Amino acid sequence: MKSAEQTPLSALFMAELVQKAGFPDGVFNMLSGYGPTTGKYLASHPLVDRVAFTGSTKVGFDIIQNASVHNLKRVTLELGGKSANIVMDDVD
Repeated sequence: MKSAEQTPLSALFMAELVQKAGFPDGVFNMLSGYGPTTGKYLASHPLVDRVAFTGSTKVGFDIIQNASVHNLKRVTLELGGKSANIVMDDVD
């Protein structure tokens, strides 16, 4: 997991919880850093098999380009929206 550069502490707390829960070493790995450098490295690295990203359409496009440089890895993107809503059947 690579945290957003704006919120590294919440992601580090998540990593601490994973460790306390007893996950084996290597099941969960945490990185902090800037998207244009660390994120690009992760997306293009040949030993990374999959990239999942939630954020802007522009960054999603960059991830797809970087993910196909050395190998064609699986990419999951959730792009564009930042104000999700759940609409129930009884809405007026």
